Amino acid sequence: MMCSSATALHALNKARLKSDERVAIFGFGGLGFSALQLARAFGCGEVYVVDINPAKLASIATFGGIPIDAMAGDPVEQIRAATDGKGVDVSIELVGSAITMGQAVRCLAVFGRAALVGLTAESLSVLPYTEIINKEAEIIGVSDHLATELPLLMQFARSGKLCFPEGTLRSVGLGAAQINAVLDELAKSSDHIRTVIVL
Repeated sequence: MMCSSATALHALNKARLKSDERVAIFGFGGLGFSALQLARAFGCGEVYVVDINPAKLASIATFGGIPIDAMAGDPVEQIRAATDGKGVDVSIELVGSAITMGQAVRCLAVFGRAALVGLTAESLSVLPYTEIINKEAEIIGVSDHLATELPLLMQFARSGKLCFPEGTLRSVGLGAAQINAVLDELAKSSDHIRTVIVL
């Protein structure tokens, strides 16, 4: 829970998420699963969760999110259509791709905040006037978490607002072959929400 959930909490805190605000989460792995639960715990409005994996998309509604299939069309257009053209107040990018980072910016409403968490060496291109300045939108960098956020994270876990139910976690051993197989799956969008290495 520590890495994925703590980083998701930090991203929502840095984005200054308020109750009833609409959220878009790009990527439904361990970070996205935590971000969805935490956004709901903060009392947000609709949460749109963008992914390309059919198994993950099928499970999003179970956890209170609205699935957006990026393979079915432009996720920005899908989010805008679902929000009467307004967009979302907060977007959280967890994939680590310049494409999804750009989408996280473009789906913002006026005064929206995009928190970029995913790591990439790719260049990000935005249209300054239409995508940032005219909307007075913000792009926020997020790296890891703060120790001061951990008590709230533990409180959410104790209350059941943050949990990893059976079927959301997969455990693998420390063997190189198992770990390499998991990393290969991640590159192809694994069906598993979260994989834990057990010593």
